[in-house]
Amino acid sequence: MPSHFPFGDELAAVAHWCAPSLLIAASVFMSGTAGCSHKTVHAAVPKPVPPAPHQVTLPAPPDVRDSEPSDVELAFLTVPLPAPPPGHNAHPAPPVHRASSDSSSSSRPAPPQISPQISQADQAATEKRTNDGIKEAEKNLQQAASHQLSSSQQEMVEKIRGFINQAREALQDADYTRAQNLAQKAQLLSVELVNTL
Repeated sequence: MPSHFPFGDELAAVAHWCAPSLLIAASVFMSGTAGCSHKTVHAAVPKPVPPAPHQVTLPAPPDVRDSEPSDVELAFLTVPLPAPPPGHNAHPAPPVHRASSDSSSSSRPAPPQISPQISQADQAATEKRTNDGIKEAEKNLQQAASHQLSSSQQEMVEKIRGFINQAREALQDADYTRAQNLAQKAQLLSVELVNTL
């Protein structure tokens, strides 16, 4: 039987085996070059154009040298200053620094702490919350002491101890609000430390 291919049976066998491969390669090539099925069109953003400057013409200022000021204008110019209180010197004398014979009194005392005035009941409640916060922070520090701590955890321990010491100092100075805030910081940081163990 004669071959259907003009070049013989050998070429027909090659074409028979290569045809599916060529068909697959062509479809892959076509799908690769066709791109994504969802093409996104990006609109060009117009360049901003600054608005045209407006020409504003201001009227010429009046010539004040040729006219007499009115009573209204004088009222603004001649406002009297209030008189100083009796016994007030316009230029106070600088403070006098006296040399002290006692060298220990030359060092300045610490400035007084300004703290809000609270009632006795509020003071007692604040002091109790402060002591409770300090106790919980110390309990958490004891729990952390039984573990091997990383350097960041050791830094947290030092911060907690610092807050506890500052809270106790504030209690001694009767600065109850500050003491409570410091104790709360120590307590919260100690809970965070325990959670990282």
